[in-house]
Amino acid sequence: MQNIGLVGNCDLCSKKHALTLSQLYQLQIDFQKEVLNKLNKKEINTSTCLPQDDVHWFSYHIQAMVEELGEALKADKRWKTHRNETFLYEEKVDEVVDIIITALNLAIFSGINHEQLENELLNKIKENIIRINVEDNNG
Repeated sequence: MQNIGLVGNCDLCSKKHALTLSQLYQLQIDFQKEVLNKLNKKEINTSTCLPQDDVHWFSYHIQAMVEELGEALKADKRWKTHRNETFLYEEKVDEVVDIIITALNLAIFSGINHEQLENELLNKIKENIIRINVEDNNG
């Protein structure tokens, strides 16, 4: 999978390199473990097994996704009418990042591992490319 442009320290050479989707996914899994452990008022419990299929947390993150999408629309209201010129670029970027993190949480609490997520993401992108090329050829 391609790097997506974020940098982090390499465990092997201590230089900064772009992080892969798998590395970002693992960071989010580790964060979610901390969240769950704090909610359970336990010390860090390395036995928390994520990703896992958990309908409660999946539902929570679906609701969070709706909120984040609304916040992204609020940061850029140019879509609404010709009179709305609100465009808060920094806020919009922040909200798009929140949407991506929330999407990772949806995958985590659906029991999807990083390899499956990467493969399905790549397959969906390829499928969309094929679909649009077929549409272009069919006029």
